[in-house]
Amino acid sequence: MKMPIDLNAYIKKNPKQLTMAMIAAALAALLLFVYFLLMPQLTKLGTLVGKASKAKLEFRSAKVSISNIDKFKSDISKFSAKIDLYEKKLPAEQEMPSLLEELNSMAKKSNLDIISITPSAPRAEGALKAAYQEFQIKIIARCGYHELGSFLTDLENTDRFMKLVDINIKANENTPKMHSVELMVATYILLKDKEK
Repeated sequence: MKMPIDLNAYIKKNPKQLTMAMIAAALAALLLFVYFLLMPQLTKLGTLVGKASKAKLEFRSAKVSISNIDKFKSDISKFSAKIDLYEKKLPAEQEMPSLLEELNSMAKKSNLDIISITPSAPRAEGALKAAYQEFQIKIIARCGYHELGSFLTDLENTDRFMKLVDINIKANENTPKMHSVELMVATYILLKDKEK
């Protein structure tokens, strides 16, 4: 049979062991507190600090964007005006007859003797994705160099976007100052009207 331990007598005999046991118990309690209560709270605090700094950066960025809103509106107006200008320079498909008439009148003004103006089928490459499509027009004429130069100047300065893709000039023995000229002119058709 075990004898009951007298706790008061044991404490009086071994005060150092009691102090050590109390310190060990306090340290164990402190470690349990830190591990189970304080660490999760510190982790949450770190996450919240990260979110707060990210929100602060986003807020600063939003403030800068808001302060530039008038500049953005101005840029939108400028780009809209440019889009309108480029759309005017690019004919829609239904405007092709008027474009051919314009080429004919430029040729007459430059004293080009037009033999034929033949539009070719638009190029199909990338037509589904692009906003425009290349359209080529073959012009066969008889003229001198001066008249050809005048026509090319008018072509370059027209309101619509057109470019010379190819030119072929052949001399004619019967009329030394009149040459056979073959021109390939490219323009671009807006496709948005086609979708409507």
